[in-house]
Amino acid sequence: MAVAALKALLPPEGLRRLTPLGGFEARVYTDGERVYKVYRKEEAHLAALEARRMARAGLGSFVLGVAEVEGQGVLITRRFPGRPFAPGAFTPKTLAALSHLFLSLHRLPEPGYVSKEELLARLETFSESLWETPEALELIRALKGEVELAAGVDRRFCHRDAWAGNLLLKTPKEEGPEVLLVDWVRSGGDDPARDLALLKTGSLDLLGEEAARQALLHMARLYPKEVRERLAFYVPLTYLHDLHWFRTKEPQGFPQALEEKLPKALAFFRDFFPRRGAW
Repeated sequence: MAVAALKALLPPEGLRRLTPLGGFEARVYTDGERVYKVYRKEEAHLAALEARRMARAGLGSFVLGVAEVEGQGVLITRRFPGRPFAPGAFTPKTLAALSHLFLSLHRLPEPGYVSKEELLARLETFSESLWETPEALELIRALKGEVELAAGVDRRFCHRDAWAGNLLLKTPKEEGPEVLLVDWVRSGGDDPARDLALLKTGSLDLLGEEAARQALLHMARLYPKEVRERLAFYVPLTYLHDLHWFRTKEPQGFPQALEEKLPKALAFFRDFFPRRGAW
């Protein structure tokens, strides 16, 4: 169906140049110069929403247009000359660009605040899906005891989905920014500490745990102390979210995820909560 929409949008020579780039909620294609993200009919409105959120993030120059074709929404953007996050392409310049990008986002205010009730509800959901894992339940109980640390924080504009497939690193010698975040549908108001935690668990962890921590703490030093302290809450919480996702959405991958992620969650909580006053 995605190709049918593009057939109505592009001339035949344009269609011949298309290469699929994958995609989950939407199908993504490129002709080498532009990228076409095609949303299903029931989600056609998300194309325009993503364009607005890209503009909010300062990426409006990448947006070339939004169209509705055959009932489907199409977001058209400039192609970024880069590839998804990979350890071999990570450099000090990458880290500096990431720091600038996230700080720029997190300076933008959003309505509302993070409530204690929503945090406790999230933890309770994890308790229900991870009830057979005593160490996870112990961590959940510990986080419930520290929930006041994260409750009441004013929301800032966050990407909220910075996993490696959404974080593109520029190909060497190409022009343009060093990094680009794509897929802005989930972006919105949240705690910057949670956004940084998602970056660690979804991308930086590919560097190895020690290097991931170093990169995260390097970025966090540019934030106020209270944001840095909340990482001790949100990094373990994010690992628990990953385990909940595997347990409920992809149970065949849960044992491996449990083996990889739970020790990191426990270690981060152990190593950083006792140091909360010493950042």
